[in-house]
Amino acid sequence: MTTGGTRMVRMSRGTDGVLEPRLRLGGVMARGAAYGVGAAVCVGVAAFVVRDHDTRVDLLEATTYLGLLTGAVFLVAGLFFWACSLGDILRWRDFFTTTGRHEVVSIVGPSLVRAGVFLLVPVPFAFGLGQLVTSAEYGSWLWGA
Repeated sequence: MTTGGTRMVRMSRGTDGVLEPRLRLGGVMARGAAYGVGAAVCVGVAAFVVRDHDTRVDLLEATTYLGLLTGAVFLVAGLFFWACSLGDILRWRDFFTTTGRHEVVSIVGPSLVRAGVFLLVPVPFAFGLGQLVTSAEYGSWLWGA
């Protein structure tokens, strides 16, 4: 089924009650990156709402380093859980179809991958903007009030 040149995938329940087709790594990472672009826009807006130069630089540095650290940890942990449950990747909607505690890893893996990519996407933007604000000359609009 196509609409406007794009292919739509119909979702259905498999024999075990799980939504088909299963999640794919590329799709999960693309959605996390899309959310991350939105977060980068929010970082840019927040950086220019803050008027004080030192506070602006601190905000951008904190965003850079905390995003890098937590995003990397989430991404590595999510990829590990994804690899552990390679044949059975589930969505949060499929939580009640799990039959054992070990199957929750199949749900947590994609969530951590998406969160990790979401946190890593704004890092280069915040780092670059932080460098621009730091090197701006005193009194310019980049410097702040």
